[in-house]
Amino acid sequence: MRNTPKVPTRAQRFPLHFRVYYRELNSPIWLEGRTENISHTGMLFRCSCPLRLKTVIELRLMLGVDFDNDHPAEVLCRGAVVRVDRGPVWRSLPALAVAIQRHRVVRGQSSAGYLAHCA
Repeated sequence: MRNTPKVPTRAQRFPLHFRVYYRELNSPIWLEGRTENISHTGMLFRCSCPLRLKTVIELRLMLGVDFDNDHPAEVLCRGAVVRVDRGPVWRSLPALAVAIQRHRVVRGQSSAGYLAHCA
C-alpha cells in the first residue's frame, strides 16, 4: 500500500454578501467593503481602498437584528491580508482575502471599545 501525502482541505466558502467595515490596526478611519464569501478561517471582500499583503486589520461585520432588543449582532475580527486581487479595472472593485486570527460576536450592544478586546 502506497502512502500518499495528505492534501490540506480548504475551508468551505459560503457566498454571503454583507457590508463589512475594515481598517488598519489602530487607524481611526473605517473603510467600507462588501463580502464575496466567508469561511470559518477568513473572508474575501471587495473594496475601493486595497491594502498591502500582511497588513493587520480589524473588521466589523453586521449580521442582523437581535429581536430581544432590536440591536444588530456584529462579528468583530482581527486578521491579516493574505491576497490582493486587483482584477481588471473595468470589471469590478479590487478584492482582499483576509485570514481571520481572532473574532468575537457582540450582541445587543454598541461595538465601541470591543475591538480592543479582539487582540
